Amino acid sequence: MSSLVNKLGFLFLVWYSLVCLAFSLPDEYPISNLDLDKFTSEKEVFQLLQMWKTETKRDYQTLKEEAQGFEIFKANLKIIREKNAKRKSLYDYRLGLNKFSDMSYEEFSKIYLHGMKQYITEGKKGHVEFNSGSCPNAPSSLDWRQSGTVTYVKDRGSCGSCWAFSASGAIEGITQIVTQCLPSLSEQQLVSCDGCSGGCSGGFHTNGFQYVIDNGGIATERDYPYAANDSTCNITLAKKTFATIDGYYWVTSLSEDSLFCAAVNQPISVALYAGPEFMTYQGGIYDGANDCSSMDPCYINHCVLIVGYGPWGTGQDYWIVKNSWGTSWGLDGYILSKRNSGNDYGVCNINCYGAYPTKNSTSTTHLQLDSSM
Repeated sequence: MSSLVNKLGFLFLVWYSLVCLAFSLPDEYPISNLDLDKFTSEKEVFQLLQMWKTETKRDYQTLKEEAQGFEIFKANLKIIREKNAKRKSLYDYRLGLNKFSDMSYEEFSKIYLHGMKQYITEGKKGHVEFNSGSCPNAPSSLDWRQSGTVTYVKDRGSCGSCWAFSASGAIEGITQIVTQCLPSLSEQQLVSCDGCSGGCSGGFHTNGFQYVIDNGGIATERDYPYAANDSTCNITLAKKTFATIDGYYWVTSLSEDSLFCAAVNQPISVALYAGPEFMTYQGGIYDGANDCSSMDPCYINHCVLIVGYGPWGTGQDYWIVKNSWGTSWGLDGYILSKRNSGNDYGVCNINCYGAYPTKNSTSTTHLQLDSSM
């Protein structure tokens, strides 16, 4: 107890000194551009926390809460510096401060990550494995964002709905490929109406596909807006279907060639294990070495969307992966994940549960999209 009191007293003194300096500090703090190695003393790290609070709009209600946040922030900063100091090349991944930097991984996991195996369902009608692992004419690099096939990076907030964002992103992609129209679709409809998943408590992308098939389509984000909660399904809004799909395919599990050939044709929903360094990823090619080296085969806790791939010069191949934690995380909301890792499971089990929706060219959207979508 006395150590906490001493810490609170120290923080008060530092806070007071920072208040005196506040008017000399700039209004905006580009935290991602700072040399974090310059913040070494207790006082300097606390000053960095104040800068981070301004940028992320984080507000503590009590000095005790701030003291606890400071201790976690300091520990995360130490991990970031130690990992970045070990980088050996330009494409080695690096960590950085983001909006989660005052959260322990355990706290972060309870809010943002969920084990999802209980939501995996197989054997339903129309579910066929994609067995071709050969696509010799595939381009050496591909980015579906460049062809207008990917919507903006979304932020799902504290709702555990990554599975819904992964599913909607894949449906948005195939809709644009077939119809030349890119809608922003309703994740909230999946969260509230897909009875086979757990809403904000977790789910699985293929269950989202099946719901859209059974419902005869999915509404736009504008018609059924995101609320980041487990609200009851709004049947009236759920009937405002815009985009439709005809079925979906599983990618052959543990086959990176099959996942690659699938990604040549459209964005692919995948699941993986997101560990502590995934939480603080900032750039470079993530190899998951410190997060997943002892992970159980095909254990997953997060759904994302593969939107392309490429080689880093003559170096390492990678996937371009869209996340749902907003643009302040990673590379403006994306992560480059190592491809051709030599592991059948892929980096952090990304090769285990790939899937994608199908849409016939004769199957059209139900409504005409206007310019405000």
